[in-house]
Amino acid sequence: MLTLKERHERCLYPCVRIRTPKALGSGTVLYVEPAPDAAEMWDWYVLTNEHVVDNLIKIEERWDAVLKRDVKRDILGTPTVEVFTYAYTSRTVGHTGLQAEIVAYDKEEDLALLKVRVPYPHKHTAQLIPRDRVNALVAFTPVWNVGCGMGEKPVITFGYLSGFGFEIENKDYFLVTAPSIFGNSGGSTFLEETGEMIGVPARITVATLGWSADVVTHMGFSITAERIYAFLDNQVYDFVYGSGRTSVQCAEERKAKREADLQRRLQEKEDK
Repeated sequence: MLTLKERHERCLYPCVRIRTPKALGSGTVLYVEPAPDAAEMWDWYVLTNEHVVDNLIKIEERWDAVLKRDVKRDILGTPTVEVFTYAYTSRTVGHTGLQAEIVAYDKEEDLALLKVRVPYPHKHTAQLIPRDRVNALVAFTPVWNVGCGMGEKPVITFGYLSGFGFEIENKDYFLVTAPSIFGNSGGSTFLEETGEMIGVPARITVATLGWSADVVTHMGFSITAERIYAFLDNQVYDFVYGSGRTSVQCAEERKAKREADLQRRLQEKEDK
């Protein structure tokens, strides 16, 4: 079982608040490294829900000088990542707002990855449960949800893994009884025993009775670890979870894919 200090370091301190002009949500610092292309700077990678930053993502048609036609491009705004400062282990004594870049997102998977670049590191990051242990998760396992419910500073709630294989819009979720509310979206579900991250709280149950609708806070749905791994793989940010590759190697692959896509579209234009 984790010590109290380890619980803070693995589950509470990596939690951040995400702010946009139209939304408040949560995020989790997953990876920190010295910036490979900027001396004395550090890159922090923060996982959240896509719906938390969706209002900053616009798809517009713009003229492409190479293809000589309008093409769809994503125009991305700048979210703010709010990092909390603690004293006496658990007391929040303030927070710092940092501008972030949306470096990857998937609306269908409801996941987004943000990057913060600042001249100092974040000392604590969450650890994803290893892939080979994901299928060993079972009901009755004690868990915590950590997130900025209702836009507050990080809130910790306790519950259990309650069920698996819940499909929402054809995507897989697991059910957790640790209470969750608006603003928890983008936070984390952690194993109590190890402090490992196993999911991202993303949905809550709303019961409609007649003319009223009640939020069932103890029936929340988290995006599974399998989907988190798949998202980072598909977006070529697998270094974030410790794939063995570097951020530079992943950046080179993303660039190669973009160039290959451009060549494909140029060829399609010539063939018409």
